[in-house]
Amino acid sequence: MRRERVDEVLLQKYLLGTLSEEEQVQVEDRAFADAGYLGAVEAAEADLIDAYLARELSPADRRQFEARFFLSPQRRSKVEFARALAGVAAESAIAPVAVERPSAWLAFGDMVRAFHPAMQFAAGTAVLILVAGACWLTIQNGAMRSRVATLQAQQQAAEGREEALRRQLAQRAAPETQKPPNGVEPTPLLASLVFLPSLSRAAGNAQQLTLSSGAQLAHLEIQLEARDDFPRFRAELHTRGGEDVLSRANLTRRRTDGGYAVAFDVPATALAAGDYELALEGVAGDQTTDIGYYYFRVRRQ
Repeated sequence: MRRERVDEVLLQKYLLGTLSEEEQVQVEDRAFADAGYLGAVEAAEADLIDAYLARELSPADRRQFEARFFLSPQRRSKVEFARALAGVAAESAIAPVAVERPSAWLAFGDMVRAFHPAMQFAAGTAVLILVAGACWLTIQNGAMRSRVATLQAQQQAAEGREEALRRQLAQRAAPETQKPPNGVEPTPLLASLVFLPSLSRAAGNAQQLTLSSGAQLAHLEIQLEARDDFPRFRAELHTRGGEDVLSRANLTRRRTDGGYAVAFDVPATALAAGDYELALEGVAGDQTTDIGYYYFRVRRQ
């Protein structure tokens, strides 16, 4: 039993990419030569994804998981599928759907009962496999379509809010009664960036924030998932080199067209050109919960 425990820890480190190069090669060579060991690696990967979705990983492991799994389209699709499947399973447990058996099933059952017992068992097994497969495909397709539609709606709502904020600040800085003498529109004083849930939490999905010479503020908005329900939030901004830029506490979520979001402003003078990491935590009493890490790049004009 002790050997199995050590092996599970080794596989988790392999999946998170924290093994040495020599140890990583040893695991891959063994998985290539031993089908049973390959199955253990795949099972460990499924357990690691479940632990990430259940928020059971440490902050360091969550960051390493997101950096590894969201860079690979194949691994990212596994995470999204597991998330959708968990959501469907939770909804099914809350509100099971009663399915009325059509009359055609009665006729089919009578026909199966006329077969030899062995044939009855084989026919019943085949029907169960077909029904389970059809249900699985229906659930997967429905969950994926719903998630894509939600993300598109959130993106459109975020773009609309960004444009509205720019117009608001432009009106405050330059009232409509005052036209620029040369007919040139004033430089926007606000630059904004919106992070969508899940898809923006990986270093490989770093967005770009462009700051013009006249920009005074950078407006950062993080879209939340339904489970991110906390009375307060805390955000910490660092450079990719680990230097602290600023921290915002006592943030609250607000209602948006796509759900809920946490937003705050950063002085443009605090953002030099380069790569940044934004960490968001949920705060409930004395307890804090990591929500995610978001990455973006600042470009100066």
